[in-house]
Amino acid sequence: MASKVKLPRPIKAPKIHVRTGDSVIVLSGDNRGKKGVVLRVFPREQRALVEGDAAIYDTRHVKANPQADIKGGRIQRLRPMHISKLALVDPTTGKATRVKIERTENGVVRIAKKSGHRFPVSAK
Repeated sequence: MASKVKLPRPIKAPKIHVRTGDSVIVLSGDNRGKKGVVLRVFPREQRALVEGDAAIYDTRHVKANPQADIKGGRIQRLRPMHISKLALVDPTTGKATRVKIERTENGVVRIAKKSGHRFPVSAK
C-alpha cells in the first residue's frame, strides 16, 4: 500500500530537461521504447503529460448530470508521467539523448550530448 504521507512541495519549481512540444521516448515501464510528444509540464510535481504511442490513460467513472449537459459513463484521460522516465529524442539519430545547457545571447540552448544537435530556444 502506498504511503499516505505527503512530502512538502518545493518553494521554487525545480529545473526540468523536457519542455512542451518536445519529442520524447519512455525509458522504463510498460511503454518502454515508445515515443510521444509532451503536451504539458508540471515542474513542481516533476511530471509531464505525453500524447502519442507513449500516452498512459486513466479510466474515470463519471456520473450523469443532465443540468450541466454531462453524459455519464467511463471516460479516459491522460495520466501524467514522471519526468525521470522520459528522455529527449535526438532528431539526427532518432534515439534517446541527454542534454547539456549552454547560455547564449539568445537565451538558454539545449544541446544533445551524443550528436551536438541544438534544440531551438523556446520563447518564455
